[in-house]
Amino acid sequence: MVNSSLTVMAKPRTRSQVHEEAATDSEPAALEPPSPRDMKELVDSIVQELTESENFKSILSSCIDKAISRKITQLTQEVVKHESRLFDLAKDVDSKTSQLLSLNDAFLHLQLEVNQYKNRTNELDQFSRRDNLRIFGIRERENEDLRKTVVDLAKDKLELEHVSAVDIDWAHRVGPKYSPSGTTTRQRSILVKFKNHTVRDSYIKNRRKLKGTPTVIKEDLTRFNQQLLQQARDNKFTENAWSIDGKVFALVKTTGGGSVVKRITVTRDLPDLPL
Repeated sequence: MVNSSLTVMAKPRTRSQVHEEAATDSEPAALEPPSPRDMKELVDSIVQELTESENFKSILSSCIDKAISRKITQLTQEVVKHESRLFDLAKDVDSKTSQLLSLNDAFLHLQLEVNQYKNRTNELDQFSRRDNLRIFGIRERENEDLRKTVVDLAKDKLELEHVSAVDIDWAHRVGPKYSPSGTTTRQRSILVKFKNHTVRDSYIKNRRKLKGTPTVIKEDLTRFNQQLLQQARDNKFTENAWSIDGKVFALVKTTGGGSVVKRITVTRDLPDLPL
């Protein structure tokens, strides 16, 4: 009999079991990840080595110089491009300025011609009225004979006995008969055209005899000359203003306390200071 104290023989292992045991024996032990402190020390060590390396400093300086040089070149190119655009814009501005000056000169010349035309037209219009007068302050009546009214004024008020109806070309009322509201009748002036300029002037010379009466005799001025005469009268540096044969005159104050007569043809002739 076989002795029972002998060790029982182990069951033989399979090939796969042998390989698994061999693989288990050959696996290394798992490594723990580095701590943040270890990582910082490692980075500090690398940085210190790099900063102490002359070769690294040289490479870094070269890289910085190249980067700065590229940027300067880029900026220089941009500046040149903008300078070119500014130069083109300046040329365009100069060209437009020249055109504007040319147009302004043409406008001033045209304005001068227009003003000369207006002045000449006004002179011709005023000349066509040289035999006319306007009479204000005579009551308007139904079926009135205005020629007779004008002749009666000459004989009764102006002491002009030589005047007759044949001296008058025509006479009629001018202006709207009613007020803008249409409720009241206006006392319209009488526009008279004489056949003889001498007779017309006799009315002007004797009109002072109407002082203190509601009747007033005035020259038949153009609208422009009426406005000019009113402006001359309203000017603070004029003592008086009047018209003679359609020409406007003003008595202008002087710095010495006196006054001088000045003809006013346009608004700019009015004084803005004593003469």
